[in-house]
Formats: sequence, structure tokens, C-alpha cells
Amino acid sequence: MESPRVSRYRIVSRMEKAKDHVELILEAPVLARAVPGQFVHVRTPGTLRRPISFSRLNPVRGEAGLLFQVVGPGTAWLAGREQGDWLDVLGPLGQGFPRPEPDRPWCLVGGGVGIPPLYAALTAWQNDVTASIDAILGARSQDYLIMLEDFGAQIDHPIAVTTDDGSVGAQGTVLGPLAHWHARHPTGQVYACGPMPMLAAVARLMQTSGVAYLALEQRMGCGVGACLACVVMANGPEGPLWRRVCHDGPVFRAEELIWS
Repeated sequence: MESPRVSRYRIVSRMEKAKDHVELILEAPVLARAVPGQFVHVRTPGTLRRPISFSRLNPVRGEAGLLFQVVGPGTAWLAGREQGDWLDVLGPLGQGFPRPEPDRPWCLVGGGVGIPPLYAALTAWQNDVTASIDAILGARSQDYLIMLEDFGAQIDHPIAVTTDDGSVGAQGTVLGPLAHWHARHPTGQVYACGPMPMLAAVARLMQTSGVAYLALEQRMGCGVGACLACVVMANGPEGPLWRRVCHDGPVFRAEELIWS
């Protein structure tokens, strides 16, 4: 794994992926060798950098993708960057997903902007998995659903989709399809990323059997474990302790975390 560094990378492509969602592809050989689930801290106008997970990693081409939602002035500025512009980036940062076990059924569960790092994991490791691979993608509505076509190009059977309003797929959350998947594959492995309530529900569902790795979405300050702004409560050998999402995560095994 590469040591984190501050570098400037050129944008080679910009894509509108859904309403208020933009993906930037960077010419970045160092970042392209990152582990799916890791992230970068991108400098934008203002005090704090913005943490963004990798949406795709192509070490052959030396390119890395960053897909984000416009939610404030920092990400609005970032969305305004064009092909040929340069970004000031710190990374790669954090602990990514482990390589999936090849003989266990694998399910990728993403909610909202939690979907992109799962696509990076899929494209990195799908050829290593000999068991079945499934994906469940959730969003507020059809307008905000991202990367369905990308997943569809990699998985040769239907992808489960849920939306809060039922505008596409089944109305509801990803927990319904995941419960059905878990009933069919009780010893399977789940990689999930999305809002914290979704991840807590995934952890509860998977506590009876199987294994789940969760990539947490958290506000961050420094991104390198110094400021303690992104801590979560976890189980330690001698009792509860604080873990830093930016340094110890953002990927944790589900049973490591304390859900209250």
C-alpha cells in the first residue's frame, strides 16, 4: 500500500453520473494502486479538505476515479472542475476492504454515495471470486441512483435496486433484498457502504452468520488520525474504545463496531 502523500493530479475526464453527482477521473498512477475502500482528501476552497472514496482504480492506465455528491460550496467547486484542471490531493488514506474469499458468495450493498467504493472493489476482485457475486443498490429516487449501468456491465444477472419513493426498483431500503440474499447464502460475505443507519442494520442482519465489512461515511478533519474528529466506538480486547475512521478504517468488520 502506498504511503499517503500530497500531490497534484490532472483531471482526464469528467462525467455527470446522476442528479448532483459528478465523477472525475484523475491521471494518478500512485492512486491507481490504492486498495478499494481507501480514500483521498481533496483540497477545495475553505479550511478543510473533502474525503472522497475511489470509484474506480485502473493501475494499467494509471487512472483513479472520484465520484461525489454536490452538497455544499466545497463539492460545488469540485464539480465545476473540468478536463485538464489539476487537483491537490492527499492520499491514498485509510484501510480498504480485504480481498474477498474466492469460494464464498459475495454481495456488494451500496446506499447513495456509498455505491462507488463497492464498484472499485468489484472491478478489482471479481475475477478472483469463483462463487456467485450479487449487488444491491439503493437511493432516494431514480434521479439519485448512481452506477447501475457500471455494475450491470460487470455482473451478468439482474442487480437488485431499491428507492425510497419506488421510482425505480422496489420501494424501500436495501435491507429487504439483503435479507433474501442472506437467507440463500447464510455463510456469504457482504461488503457495504452507505449511511450509518443502513450499515447498523446490515451489521444486525449479518450477526447470526456470514461476514460483513462496512465502509463508514464520516466527517473528517485531518484525514490522517491526528485530530480525532471522526472517531467511532468499537470493541477492544479490554472493553470499548475509540477508533479513528480515517486511520483505523474507513472499512471495519461489522462485529468490531458498537452500535448504539
